Amino acid sequence: MEFSYLNDKDLLFFSKHILLPSIGIEGQQRLNAAEVSIFGLGGLGNLLSTYIASSGIRKINIIDFDIVEETNLQRQINFSTGDIGLSKADVIETYLINKFSSLDIKKYKKKIESSDEVKAIIANSNIVLDGTDNFLVRKIINRACVEDNKKLIVGAVEGYTAQLMTMVSSESPCYECIYEDLIDSTSCSDAGVLAPLVGMISSMMALECINILTGNNSSFDKKLLVINGLNFSVDSISTKKNQKCKVCNN
Repeated sequence: MEFSYLNDKDLLFFSKHILLPSIGIEGQQRLNAAEVSIFGLGGLGNLLSTYIASSGIRKINIIDFDIVEETNLQRQINFSTGDIGLSKADVIETYLINKFSSLDIKKYKKKIESSDEVKAIIANSNIVLDGTDNFLVRKIINRACVEDNKKLIVGAVEGYTAQLMTMVSSESPCYECIYEDLIDSTSCSDAGVLAPLVGMISSMMALECINILTGNNSSFDKKLLVINGLNFSVDSISTKKNQKCKVCNN
């Protein structure tokens, strides 16, 4: 990965990162030079985009076709009542640019319908972050990442349950390996969403992204993290590649 020069303003702004032994100046330079793509700017992508930008990642692709609705405000905390009816991508772009400097944001206000569309967006991305709430779209994004050898972090929240998984290499099980038989195309938000759980998973996705980009190990490779927000139970389930997977073992 390339490195990005840190000026005096950067050294001050990111000083608390730089003090961390696992990041330091070199790690911060890696973050500043990285590019990530964030699919979905709802409950997960909303807060996730903020932590990604605040970490120093300057090249950010944001993808969401939807508009802000009143029911979003319960968990999509970067939106306000004045944003209702506006494009989520437009609102998040403005929010991030006003809050952080030197960002290079590319926005895509479109529905994802094919892996080729995804590939065109993520061509230069170091990591892809999937915060969408649709199983079929997740599978499309997963296929594109497998075929283009892109690192992928997937988060999901439905009801009281949250999940997180990471694919870092061709040795990692992909999303299809784990959810091969899942074909439901309805939105996960139809089942209800516990708002603080969304914030928790968004933060964990950002942490996983930062750890990988700064040269530290993934915490969730070959694992499926499952969190129950009702009783605070946390399960880390070991996963393995499906040798008959039609995506990563094709």
